[in-house]
Amino acid sequence: MEGSMFCYQCQEASGNKGCTSGGRCGETSETANLQDRLIAELKAVALTLEGRTNVTREFSRFIVRAMSATLTDTNFNPDRIYALIDEARRALRTLDSDIRVQDPSILSVEDTEERSYREMLVYGLKGVCAFAFHALALGYEDNAIYNFIIKALSATAKPDTPHERLALLIVECGRVASIAMALLDEANTETYGSPTICHVSWAAGRNPGILMSGQDLKDLEELLIQTEHADIDVYTHGDMLPANTYPAFRKFPHLKGNYGGSWRTQAQDFASFNGPVIVNSNCIVPVQDAYRERIFTTGMVGCKGTPHITHRHIGMQKDFSEVIRLAKTLPPPTALETDSVILTGGFGHHQVCSVISQIARYIENGTIRRFIVIAGEDGRDERREYYRELAKALPPDTVILTAGGAKYRFLDLDLGKITGIPRIMDVGQISDVYTIIRIALELQNALGIRTLDKLPVSFVLSWYEQKTIAVFLALLTLGFKNIRLGPTFPAFCSPGILEVLTRDYSVKPIGSAEADAADMMAGN
Repeated sequence: MEGSMFCYQCQEASGNKGCTSGGRCGETSETANLQDRLIAELKAVALTLEGRTNVTREFSRFIVRAMSATLTDTNFNPDRIYALIDEARRALRTLDSDIRVQDPSILSVEDTEERSYREMLVYGLKGVCAFAFHALALGYEDNAIYNFIIKALSATAKPDTPHERLALLIVECGRVASIAMALLDEANTETYGSPTICHVSWAAGRNPGILMSGQDLKDLEELLIQTEHADIDVYTHGDMLPANTYPAFRKFPHLKGNYGGSWRTQAQDFASFNGPVIVNSNCIVPVQDAYRERIFTTGMVGCKGTPHITHRHIGMQKDFSEVIRLAKTLPPPTALETDSVILTGGFGHHQVCSVISQIARYIENGTIRRFIVIAGEDGRDERREYYRELAKALPPDTVILTAGGAKYRFLDLDLGKITGIPRIMDVGQISDVYTIIRIALELQNALGIRTLDKLPVSFVLSWYEQKTIAVFLALLTLGFKNIRLGPTFPAFCSPGILEVLTRDYSVKPIGSAEADAADMMAGN
């Protein structure tokens, strides 16, 4: 049928079942179907690579890059997806492949359970690829990640792969997601220093500005270098906020701070900013007229009709000169209601784990009763107000650890401190859940607790897209239980998968904030 599609990879899936005639994210059926075609081509490349030796990393790097383009709210430009499909076909020819590309339609797998296992693995892989892609930008790679991606993609392409095999690969995907997050943490901290506790301003300055939204720190570094003497301020937006806590970035006085909120407020924030905006990773919403003439994409992000800053050549930086020229002609940002907010961030594992013995004593003497992890991404669903209400409902002897865009739901709350420790500790981007894992492991050792699920730590995940799914699988693989997932369970989880998650891992849907707070304080 003309204009038909099927997509249920994100939390906005229509009716929590699937989008069939245009995505609620703004994606057209054309782009959605092209992305399905691209995934099918990548599966053929993976099948071709599986078992081969003496092939270069370039094919794995391409799979990581192309998979990253298919994350929710990343690329709305069909021309860019066509180009990736062509690149996949060239790879197949180069490899002299005789693999036949399968039907790309998700619904071509008729059995609901089989489809669910296959798609859950694909979506976990997309999250892994996103982490690996950002690490690759800084020159960090791991063959274990590449090998698993090829193995898992190949398994989803084989019609005779049993559920049991796919289930084991989903578990392994969680383990590899932990490896990918650790690799990205190493890349970021080795390149820019370990995040340190500091205040981040949300105030608008008087100079013309450039706003960067996304997660790629390399792009921000190169923009700061190129604007160093241009009398232009640079601001972060959305998941780029934690960049302000890295020592290498704080050396640039024209890194003014953060502007606006998460991607769900992107249209209003970009309109008020007045200057050029660069989006370098998901999430991006369909471009609005209010800022259409001053938005740029880079990396795997794309919108039809929006100027794109191409990849960096070896030994060179990306060229932001067009953005800089435009910024000089535009007025400074308009102050937002959050202008007076000053965020304390930078609670990386190097900072927190250095005082883990003191934190353990606070737990043992009852000063801190529990850590509540509210992590994940933000979204437009009205039920996400739950995360703010939960933060307010938690008793004063709890500390909130947060990572990813979910933090924007409650960052402005003044919840006070416990013996000098802020009750809201922002550890960074969604990939920085790795920091929370490191803290948990150190705390387990300090308290002498045998298993991670017995720690006084509760997880509440706000999922929107595939990076959070990868994080979710990582936490399950490590042994964390009683994870609350919302605002809805994923539409791609079949009844069989939901039974496994609830029975074997005690995964729970979110309920009322007050009831969930009381339940978590009781260790449930």
